Amino acid sequence: MSDQVALTPEHSGLVDSFIASGRFEGPQAVIGAALALLEGRERERTEKLRALHDAVSGDMEATFREIEQLIACGLATFQTPALREAC
Repeated sequence: MSDQVALTPEHSGLVDSFIASGRFEGPQAVIGAALALLEGRERERTEKLRALHDAVSGDMEATFREIEQLIACGLATFQTPALREAC
């Protein structure tokens, strides 16, 4: 990747203001801090999506088991007495 990045005037102004504040020594430090924040936010997003996926997958499995049970019970009303007792 190139070491040079074209910034918008607004972004360039932000970089300059961070450097002028003394908080950062140069543009590389500002960009590095920004990328670290972005990386952290992406990691959190990935973790939240994984947790959501796991929760939905678990709920779906439980729902399918319930549906299978309901189908079995519904069919049992038309079939043998042993199946009716199971429901």
